[in-house]
Amino acid sequence: MFKSLKRSSKKRNSKRSIRKSRKSLRGGGISFAAKLGAFMLESVDYDVSFSEKNGFKDSQTQVSGVLPYLHMNISEKQFRDKLNSTHKARAKVLSKLCNKKNLNKKLKAVDFDCYSQSLSGVKSVNNSIMDSINNRWGIRKNGQKQIRLIAKYQKWQSTNKGGKKIPTSSVKWCKGL
Repeated sequence: MFKSLKRSSKKRNSKRSIRKSRKSLRGGGISFAAKLGAFMLESVDYDVSFSEKNGFKDSQTQVSGVLPYLHMNISEKQFRDKLNSTHKARAKVLSKLCNKKNLNKKLKAVDFDCYSQSLSGVKSVNNSIMDSINNRWGIRKNGQKQIRLIAKYQKWQSTNKGGKKIPTSSVKWCKGL
């Protein structure tokens, strides 16, 4: 009897640890802004430079590009709405390319329509981006490294004894890192 209780307890603990590891791979507890930051910074192949006097260098395009999203602690809904607000314009551009290739005529037999197919294509890209941001945290080791470095510097900026450089609201995105 005690053996079976022990075994089921081990099995339960094993399942819990698997769930925990899956959750950490997906970034459970990490803000969407931090996940977005890791997504945007994954390909950064230089050391993020920071100056106590001037902050981050503008020449670091990817770093300066991620900062607005972090400072406002952008939510998943806000980011998705931002993507969706431009999908018609992006579909129009894709549709023009499609029409230049004369695909409506070439694919008439399968009722191909450049605009509606382009609209679906853009929506699909939006969904893929969101899925990647939300579910690929665990594989973005470089992005995580860079986002944690930025968090360290921003936390310093918000608590600096010589005068706060940024408000504490600018580091809300750091929670869970």
